[in-house]
Amino acid sequence: RISDPRPTFIASIGARAADIITETMTARGHALRIALMAALLLIMCPLPAWGAKAAAKGAIPSTKRERKEAFVSGNDGTTFAEVSAIVAIVPLGAAARRALDVARGIRTNAKGETIDGSGAKVTSATHGIVADFVFLVVPAVAAMMSPEVGMPAAAGILSLVLHVGFRSIAKRDDWSFPDGVTSVFGEESKRHAPRPYLAAYRAAMTLATACAILAIDFHAFPRRLGKTRHHGIGLMDVGSGSFVLANALVSREARGVPPTKECHFGVEPYCLGYNLVVALHNTLPLLICGTVRAVMVYAFDYQQPVEEYGVYWNFFFTLAAVCAAGQVVKIPPEFSALAGALVLAAHQHFLTNRGIGEFIRGDTRGDDWHLLNKEGVFSLPGYYALYLMGVGVGNLLERSVLALHDARIASEGDKASKAKHGKAGDKWAWQWLLRLGILAGWFWGAALACHTYVEPVSRQSANAAYVLWMMAFNVQTLCAFVLGALLFPSAFGRTAKLLDVCNRRLLVVFLVANATTGIVNVSTDTMEMTDVEAWAAVFVHMAATCAAAVAVDSLLASLKGKVKAE
Repeated sequence: RISDPRPTFIASIGARAADIITETMTARGHALRIALMAALLLIMCPLPAWGAKAAAKGAIPSTKRERKEAFVSGNDGTTFAEVSAIVAIVPLGAAARRALDVARGIRTNAKGETIDGSGAKVTSATHGIVADFVFLVVPAVAAMMSPEVGMPAAAGILSLVLHVGFRSIAKRDDWSFPDGVTSVFGEESKRHAPRPYLAAYRAAMTLATACAILAIDFHAFPRRLGKTRHHGIGLMDVGSGSFVLANALVSREARGVPPTKECHFGVEPYCLGYNLVVALHNTLPLLICGTVRAVMVYAFDYQQPVEEYGVYWNFFFTLAAVCAAGQVVKIPPEFSALAGALVLAAHQHFLTNRGIGEFIRGDTRGDDWHLLNKEGVFSLPGYYALYLMGVGVGNLLERSVLALHDARIASEGDKASKAKHGKAGDKWAWQWLLRLGILAGWFWGAALACHTYVEPVSRQSANAAYVLWMMAFNVQTLCAFVLGALLFPSAFGRTAKLLDVCNRRLLVVFLVANATTGIVNVSTDTMEMTDVEAWAAVFVHMAATCAAAVAVDSLLASLKGKVKAE
């Protein structure tokens, strides 16, 4: 008698399913389930729409939360030029910091040691970080808090330092110090190598955002620089778009890094749904942060203008959704910019011609979850288009750096190429910068055309003008950082120590900045503080944020060293 093989086959499938379930019962599996359950509870539970009443027209603020929401929202905005000028202080400070190194003769020799003009070793890392703070953070705070006085004063002082650096170069025959100087683009011949200009840009944008999220709560901060409600150009409108674009520029897709083959939550590579599991794994910290923030806002009755992202939504959820979509939907990086342009065109069509834009700007909300969070949900296509275009530009930058190295080698040879890294006469690098500037100019033209003829900039809906403005603004900022590095290529290090640390610990910087902002707002009435107290609070806030990043980086480095020693 021949036995039926189907029961054995079904039993093997059941055993395999039991093994997978057992494998998922790990710490990460528990964390994923807890985060997802918390998010579902937050979505489904009937929490009161704590910001909906304040959003109604004619509502008179009565509580502290409502007064703060009215204080930080409803701004008319400023101009493109003022936002660009304020943020330009940061790369100007980075260039001045490099000029100071050049003036003092601090450089890296062929052995990788940091030496001064006399050849003595420089061992004080704390001194370097303090100097970075003075040149990078202090001018940015001054420019934000007082654009009329602080920004010109900071620009004047930093320009004076630049002048000193240039005079030091003119007086010194060996100003280039080529021995220990590497390219400002990192290891040009190596694919997927860290790019110093991207590291400096990401860290600077994060520090500027960390400063602004607290500064907006004080009267000393100009209201026109805050987030706009429907349409407008504000300094704080830059933060969300810059974060999405910064993640896109350094993503695995942009740098051409092949996908990992690791097992996540018991799911093997190339299995059905593996991309979705990887996306959940990579966005888990953002989901947890978004859930915690939403619960804390409700628990502490913290201000949250609903016209920004909605009643329960916040930017952590936006960033998680965009990153997950980028990992689930695989698009070749060569066609990513084109795909982003198509998504953006479709998004703008629905905003303009299908009534989505009017619905987002309207005051009415339904009881469904997606209607309560209409700003956050319906702006996702715009942010996804920005991410795709960022991946395309990041891939273009990576390929152009490799092409720059090949062109230099073909023209001058390997030895001459390495020596050129330390000189301002590197024509190939300047040509690369010129091309990047042309790209920024193209995005500016497209952004201004959409802003004028299609629909004005709206961060609330992430429309075409906003997305193209973010592309132009951030590519322009990248140009500024590369320009400073090319002007003073002989300075110690390829990026400032503080920017390097913050780039490695971006999540720490952002979490600490949000935590200290919440502590200040809960413990004090920021609207009643004087200008002097506001300036002091912002400086202490930034010092604590930078100190936390440095401390975490040092701790993790020491732990890593102990693990290697063992």
